[in-house]
Order: sequence, then structure tokens, then C-alpha cells
Amino acid sequence: MIMPGPDEENVRSTGGQVDDLTMALIDAAYDKEEECREQICDALFDLGKKKPELVLSSSYSYLKKHAKLTQGHRVVLLQCMERIIKEKLEEIDSSLAADIIQQASLELTMSKEVVPEWQTAASGVLVAIGAKYCDDVMDEMLQKFQPGTLPHFFVVQTIGNLAQANVYRMVPHLTAVLGTMLPMLGMAKHDNMKWVFSSALSKFSEAIIEYCANIDKAPDPTVTKERFSQEVDAAFDVFFNTWLQSKEIKLRLSIVDALGHMTHLMSKDKLAEQLPKILQVFLGLYKRHPEPFHITQGLCNVLDAVCEKENTQMEPQLDSVLSVLFPQIFAPLDYTNPMSVKNHNEVLRCFAILARSFSGKLTGILLQKLENGNEKTKIGILTIFKHLINAATEAMEDKQEVVVSGLKMMINEQNNKIKKIFAQVVIAMAHHGYLELEGGQQMLEFIVRQCSLPDDPPGKRSADPEHVTNKALRMMCDNVLQLLATTVEEMEVVLWPYLLELLVPEKYTESAGVVCKCISHIANKKREEKSEDYEIDYEAQANIPKPPVLIARLVVLAGRPTNGRERGQHVLSTMKGLSPNLNENIVELWDTVIPKLLQYLEDATREESWSQKNWEDLFLKMLSKTLDVVDNEDWIVELGEAFGNHIPMYNSYPEEKCLGVLMRKSTKKDFVNKHLDVIFNSVKHTDQTEREGCAISFGFCAASHLDAVLSKLDNVAKNDLVQKSSGLFRIMKDKSEADIERIKATLMLCYGFVALYSPTSLIVSRMEATILRSITPHFANVKIENISCLFKVESIELKRNLIRTVELIGKTLDPKSLKLDYKFSQRRQFLEDLQDTSVKQNLIRTTKLIGESLHPDHLQMKYNFTNRVDFINHMQSRFSSFKLDPKLSDAELFDLIKTSTDCVYSLPKDGLSVKKAKDDTPDQLLETEVLLTSTVEALHDLLKEIMIKI
Repeated sequence: MIMPGPDEENVRSTGGQVDDLTMALIDAAYDKEEECREQICDALFDLGKKKPELVLSSSYSYLKKHAKLTQGHRVVLLQCMERIIKEKLEEIDSSLAADIIQQASLELTMSKEVVPEWQTAASGVLVAIGAKYCDDVMDEMLQKFQPGTLPHFFVVQTIGNLAQANVYRMVPHLTAVLGTMLPMLGMAKHDNMKWVFSSALSKFSEAIIEYCANIDKAPDPTVTKERFSQEVDAAFDVFFNTWLQSKEIKLRLSIVDALGHMTHLMSKDKLAEQLPKILQVFLGLYKRHPEPFHITQGLCNVLDAVCEKENTQMEPQLDSVLSVLFPQIFAPLDYTNPMSVKNHNEVLRCFAILARSFSGKLTGILLQKLENGNEKTKIGILTIFKHLINAATEAMEDKQEVVVSGLKMMINEQNNKIKKIFAQVVIAMAHHGYLELEGGQQMLEFIVRQCSLPDDPPGKRSADPEHVTNKALRMMCDNVLQLLATTVEEMEVVLWPYLLELLVPEKYTESAGVVCKCISHIANKKREEKSEDYEIDYEAQANIPKPPVLIARLVVLAGRPTNGRERGQHVLSTMKGLSPNLNENIVELWDTVIPKLLQYLEDATREESWSQKNWEDLFLKMLSKTLDVVDNEDWIVELGEAFGNHIPMYNSYPEEKCLGVLMRKSTKKDFVNKHLDVIFNSVKHTDQTEREGCAISFGFCAASHLDAVLSKLDNVAKNDLVQKSSGLFRIMKDKSEADIERIKATLMLCYGFVALYSPTSLIVSRMEATILRSITPHFANVKIENISCLFKVESIELKRNLIRTVELIGKTLDPKSLKLDYKFSQRRQFLEDLQDTSVKQNLIRTTKLIGESLHPDHLQMKYNFTNRVDFINHMQSRFSSFKLDPKLSDAELFDLIKTSTDCVYSLPKDGLSVKKAKDDTPDQLLETEVLLTSTVEALHDLLKEIMIKI
């Protein structure tokens, strides 16, 4: 082990122990173990960052003293020196720099043969220190770059790398370097020397181009490209006419790269003369090289040199160039192959450059191919458009209208892969003002349409690895719309108030959440800033939905805040932001109430204590107060008409209840009668949620229009509960028996809620004369003969709603709520009906048969046994009825207690049907447990009340 002392010549010693430590690390730097070598090098580098002069001077001295040091050791030290120089260049003085340059130059040419690892390390030191001491490095290199003698390979490469790394200091040297180099080109016989000359000339050309492009920063502003044209023209002849014919692929690609940069410096006449030949050769090279990136890069540089604004000199070759570029864009992109991605980007750059001179012709060609192309062609063309819009802004500026008009053909595209790339094109257009033109709104509507996509149907997933699902496209377009609204300020004029047009149509219901999020952002921002264009002129902007229509839509959407990808927060924020544009009287109320509703929504979601019923109650109260503060009959009617028109748009939504609130506030009988018809005629009688919405709506209306509601229900009983027949031989039937049973169930429930919400002063006189007279006959007509058929299930639904109706009547006539003495003369009959609503068949037997008939093994299908809730309703209705006067006899009490306990205590302990379904989910099991608990509690409440009465 050789360890020179710290007092060696030219070592910048500190006089401390660190001097010996540094020399020890340098001496041990080429350890046999690679891991150990790395650690020593890192230690030297860390030490060099703190003591750069010590480590660098010690390394220089060590290399100079030990000429026979192994090559690997020299490489390690040179690499370490390069790292330290790059980090601490400003702390290196000229004296030490001169020593390092001299030693690195010696290392560079010590061997006449090419030893890549060693000489690359030495070249790296020279390039690194040349960043500050460029002239000193060039003086040293030029001594080894003399006319008439072929220089060392790495001398040429070092000069080229230095030109690339230090443009402003190197370009002034290049005139002399090129003058010396040109005669050497004819002396280069070996491919490696030809390669290094072409590589160096490519870097010289790049440096000159960059220098002239940033001439305001350059030390010599008189330098121009034309200064180098003569030398570059001469070099071009050698490269293009002689060297490019080489069979060596690496050399050919290096020459292509050099020629691409050199075309920027060639004289205009020379370039114009040679252009057809250059393009012909470059395009021909694609057939000889499987990897096209370097050729595309060279071609791109040639196009960049030729295609200037209004310069059409390459028009004769345009079609040939496009015929080579298009297939590369249409080919599938391999993202796992970096060269494939690089080539793709270079091809797109070619199109952007071509657009400078041929934007009109290119746009026409692209649109024609888009119209007639297949999937790959359309994706490729749209990719080009996206790049042109982003990268060729100036060239495409006067083609914006043509592009928007031409791309309208894509808005009805059905292929998700194509729609995905088109959505990206829309983003690009939005950033560059295209959407402000005619047709821009249709592009936005396309995005909203994708935000409304349903989930993909269940089934086998596509084998295509690039398949785009509805969900993925929907999420992407959600983000696109949000980004346009929140980050592209110029888009406000396009989005506001146009997005309101996309809020109401039924086909965009699923996108309402993200649309409201965008409207909310813009509306609240404009409202806070008191923007001049915040106020909407509904007369001038006739396509914008009128305030009642918007309110009706927003209220119903907010009524189901967890639907539509948790849209509630955004809908409420939109209501608050829009309120001054909807009605000035509601502003104060909504500004007060909506923040509270938002907080309730946030708390309920966070605590997982969501209750849809509680939410609807709160929201209906807000709607009622809204009508109070507006206090305008015509406005209420207009709003009611809007709610009525929207009913067909929804399924299981609370719009009927909202309409009931409006009818309760209205005094116009025509309006009330019309919408009672609208509500009942629109109900899907197979849906219990819609049935209950209708019934509650009738109840709300009955609070102000009891006689009108009872008249409507009476008409329904007369006209809708009849099986009408029509057609030859009465073969076609309007309603089946099952349909009538479903309508009966809705009718019975309506009577219950009408009784519940009607004024106390009126309901007493109407109860037995109208309501009870109407519902009593149906207790005796519930059919259950064939319990396993589908019709039987509907009969049970009728029974359930009859029981529910009795419960509601019991609550209505409860002395505590009625607040007056009332003798319920028909109570005994009702209790008998409740104990046997199955034509004298035992209720326990009925329950067992229902469980058996609804078991999956019997039905051959999955059936959700929601009728378990009947037991709760049944017990609650008995409890409500028992509390009424007159008092029951002992025999009646015995029958009531026996029937109730027999019904409940015969149920399975787990609350499931007699035969448990194999696929009962945890949620279903939990539901049945809760239902059973509620049923038992209802029974206990009944027994407790009986004991109190006794």
C-alpha cells in the first residue's frame, strides 16, 4: 500500500489529522470489494464537499506521482474528483484548476488506444471544471487538436461535450475548431472516428442554435448562424454524400442526428437545393432501422429548419412525409418501451412543426381521416389534434373555428376509448379559447354526458388491455369538468350560466353532483365578488331554465343527498350560491338554513347515523318556509307546475311530498285537483317508497284541501279499481287483478295519511262517514287462497298497507293528539279485522306459508322478504286502536291478547323466515334482528297499555 505523506508537492494540507485520513481513503479507494469501494468513494465525496481543495489536490498529487497506478484505481479517483468539482466548482482557485486540467488531459491521452472507462472519467473532469475554466480547458485541448494530425478520439468527444455543457463560453471557440476539424474529416477512416466527429459536430450545431436563440444573454451579440454556414455546408457534403452510406447502424444514426441540427446552420440556398434529397434519404432510412426514434428526431430537426411561417418550400414533399408519420401515430404505443414513447412524442412534434407552414392543409387532412377512420385512426388523429392545440398555438389560431366545427362529429361517439382521448382534446381546447367559439358548448355537453354514464353491466370483462370502462371514463370527465371550472379562468364565460341548462334534463341526473359542484364554485365566487355578470337575465338567455324549474330540480336532487356520488353538499351549495338569481325573498332564509343543513349532512355522514326520513323532514320544512317567505300564489303555482312536470324523471324520490307541501300552501282549486291527478297517475304501485310518497303528499294536501282529496280518492275507488276490458271478444285487459290489488294498497295508505295530516276540526266528522266507510270493506276482501303465487305477495302488500292505515287512524284519534273526547264506535270491528285479516285463516299459518313460499328453493329466484315489517305494523296498529274509546270487554281483551302473543311468540328467534335463505347477507340478518326487536317491543307496549287500562 502506497501512502505519500501530506507534505507532498501541491497538496493543500490543513495540518490536521484529516490530511492523513484523506490520503488513506485515496490509497484504499480501489478496494477489492465493490461495496467497500462505493463507501470509500462516498466518504471521499463527503469529505471533498467540506475540504474540496484538500481532497482534489491530494487526488491530483496521487495520480501524478503514481504513473503506474492500476487503471481501475485511476478511474475511481477521477470519478470522485468530477463529483466534487461539480459540487464545489466556485471554491476551486485557478492554480488548482490548472493542475487538475493538466493531469486530466494527461489521463485522457496517456493511452493512444481507446480505453472508454478511463478516458470517459478523465473527460468528465475536464468538462466539469470547464464550466468555470472553459478557456483553460480549451487551450489544453487545442494543443492536442492540431491541423494535419488526427486527434485522439476522446479529445474530440471532450470538446463536443464541453460545447454542450457550456454554450456561451464555447461558441466563440467554434469558428477555430471547425476550421481545424474540416480537413480532418477526410482523414477519418475508421467508423469510431467518424462517429465521434459527427457526434461533436451535432453538439457544436446545437450549441450555436441555442446561443443564437438566446442572443440577449450571450457575451457576444454579433454571433449569427450565418457565420458558421460555410463550414457546416462543407461538413454536410462529407456526412451526407459519403459517411451516411456506411453499413454501421450506430454511425448512420449519429450522422442523421448531426444532419438534423446542421440544417439550421446551412446556407439557405444549399438547404433549398438539398432538401428533397435529405427528406428522401431520411424517409428511406425508416425501412432500414427497426427503431425509428433517432431518424424521427433527425427528421423533426430538418422540418424545424425548413418550416417557418408562410414558408412552403417543402410542400412537394408534404404528402410523402405525412405518409410516413401517420402510421407511427396509428400504431399502438408501448408504454413499457421508453424509445417507443420518445418516438411517439417526436412524431407529434413533427406535426406541430408542419402546422407552422401548412396549418390549413394539415387540418383538412386530419378531419378527413377522422371522419372516415377506424378506432386506431380516430385515436391517432385526436392525439395529433390535442398536441397541435397545445404546442402549435400560434399556427392554429386562425383555424380554431374550423377545428371546433370539424370535431363536432365526435360528440355522439360511442366508443369509450375514443371518447377518452376526445375528452382530453376538449381540455386542450378549453385552455386555448376554442370553447368560447360557436360549438364550444356542445363540447361541454359531451363532457357532462360522460359524467352521466351508468356503471358497466355485470359480466365478462373485455380482454382488451386498453379497454376503458364507463366508471373510468366517468371519473375522468368528472375531474375534467371540475378542472375547467376551478383552474381555467377563461372558462367562466363559457360555463356561466350555461351549465344551468345541463342541470335539468333527466338524462343528466347522474352528473348533477359534479355539475352542481362547478356551478357552486362559480356562482358563490361571483356572488362574493359582486361580479357584473352574476345576475342572470332569463329573458335574454332564453335557454336557461326559469327559477321555479331550477328550484324544483335542486330541491328534489337535494332530497336524496347520498345519491349521484354523494351530491348533497354540492347541490345545497349551488342553492345558496344561486338564491339571489332565483327569488330575492328567499336569500336570507337560504343563507341561514342551508349552512345548517350542510353541517347536518356532514355530521350524519361522518357519524354513520344517516336517516333519510329525518333529512326529508328537515328539507320539507325548509321548502315550506320558502313558500311562506315568498308568499306569492302565482309563484307557488308556477313552482308546483315545475314539480309536476319533473315527476316522470324520478324513481323513489321525494318530489310527490314536495308537491304536497305546495298544494297545502296553494288556494287554487284547479291547481290542486290537477296535481292530485298527476301524483296518483304517476305512482309506480309496485314500489312501496313511491306509494308512501304519494300517500304523504295527499296527506299534506288534505291539511288545506280535505274535501278535494277525499273526492279524488273516492273517484279512484270508483274508476281505477275496476277491470276494464276492450277489444274484440274482450281479450285485451287494461288492468290485471294484481294491478288492482296494488292500486288498492296505495289507496288505503292515502286514507291513512289523509287522516293523520287533516285538520282536527274536520277529521272527526269525516272519519266514520267517509274514511272508515271507504276502507272497511277491504278487510273482508283480502285474498290469500293461492299463497305461493306472485298475486299472493301483492295481497300481503294490501294487508300491510291496511294495517298501516289503521295504525295511522289510531294515532289520529288518540285523545292526546285529538285533544277532545271521541267515541270510536267501530273500534271493535277494527280489532276483529286486525286479528283476522285473512278470511278467517290463522295468521300464524299465513306467516309460515309465506316463509315457505318465498324461500329461494321454492321460487327459483332471489326474493327480498320485506314483509317481515308487517309484524311491527300489525302490533303498532293494535296498540294505537286499543288506546281509543270505548272500553273493550273481557272476552275481547282475551282475543286481542291471545292473537297478538300467538303471532309474535311463534316467530323464529332469529327473525328469519321458516326456511332461511342461503344467501342472506349480513345487512339482511341485521335488518331482521332489528325488525324482530321492534315487533316484540310493540307487543310489550300493547300489553303494558292493557294492564294500565285494567
